[in-house]
Amino acid sequence: MRENMKDAGSQRTQRWSNIELLRIITALGVIVLHYNNPNIGRGFRLVESKGNMLILALFQATFICAVNIFVLISGYFMRHSGKRDLLKPVELITQLLVFELLFMGIKEITAGGELQAEKILSYFRPSYWFVFVYAALYLISPFINVAWDAISAQGRKIILILMLGLFSIYPTILDMTGYITQFDMSGFNTVGLSGAQAGYSIVNFVLMYMIGLYLRDRKDRDGEIVPGRMKVVLLLLLNILIILIWSILDQTVFNRHTALIPAWAYYNPFVITEAVLFFLAFNRLKLKNSRVINSLAAASFPSYLIHINLLEYCKIEQAVKANSLILTAHIILCSVVIYLTSYLIYTAYMTVFRPIFGMIGQRWKRHRKYEIKSE
Repeated sequence: MRENMKDAGSQRTQRWSNIELLRIITALGVIVLHYNNPNIGRGFRLVESKGNMLILALFQATFICAVNIFVLISGYFMRHSGKRDLLKPVELITQLLVFELLFMGIKEITAGGELQAEKILSYFRPSYWFVFVYAALYLISPFINVAWDAISAQGRKIILILMLGLFSIYPTILDMTGYITQFDMSGFNTVGLSGAQAGYSIVNFVLMYMIGLYLRDRKDRDGEIVPGRMKVVLLLLLNILIILIWSILDQTVFNRHTALIPAWAYYNPFVITEAVLFFLAFNRLKLKNSRVINSLAAASFPSYLIHINLLEYCKIEQAVKANSLILTAHIILCSVVIYLTSYLIYTAYMTVFRPIFGMIGQRWKRHRKYEIKSE
């Protein structure tokens, strides 16, 4: 996830830590989302009071754009890079395998359980879809860059408008129409037979990546993407409020399950806009280069793989049934502790596996790297 940012030029020294801080915050946001998730942390399933439900919904509305931000950052910083290394996806998937096998071994051995094939596979949850979709995006991204270079500035705006219309606005309207009419509209969707899949797809990833390309072009041309940070912050707060109100209406008017509402779909135009506004706010943040932030940000992707195994120890059921202040503090504390724990685990992992991948890199040279350039 920590893309090679050498192509960012002089910006690397000036703006490295602000974006690294954004990575940390969005990683914390993913932990919050899974704290709430009815099937993982089960916050939404266990909560009873309306006040605490509102607290969870506010955190959800704030961080629902976290995955979109990660992908947008990739597009922004890989804009001028056509080089890709096949070892990178292998490293990501190896992290997933090692972390899950580690937690499986600890949990099953301490519980005295037998390591059967079905039990092993249960640890590789659907929640890790992100790893494989992101790896696919990484591999095809140079071709997206070349295609982007091949069209005019006007053409780039048109393709973004078309993609937003076809893969964000239209699917959202379709879902809302289906809720109102109680008719299955998935067959009319532009993404696939199963509908837009809440944006958990390569389609949404490509869209966010291309938005990152567009923002980088604006930065390269104009120096600053937007005129004022305060305006961006106000728009961001308004955007969060809209998502929050929308989610409440989804649950009360349409009586939808909290995990299935369009307000919290990754393709929702307001969720996409929220990701852009978060990025713009941090892009303009004047932050000195910080070794601590840069070091901690290394765990932004590993925390995604590790945190689900740690959430079960957070005693979420007690927290969501306590008062709102305790619940708020508990969400923040759990997220920070899990992230720091992930950082320590990742540091230990790298101590062991960095030399191994170094040796693999030295031996695997043929057909490992490729570079795509515009003609």
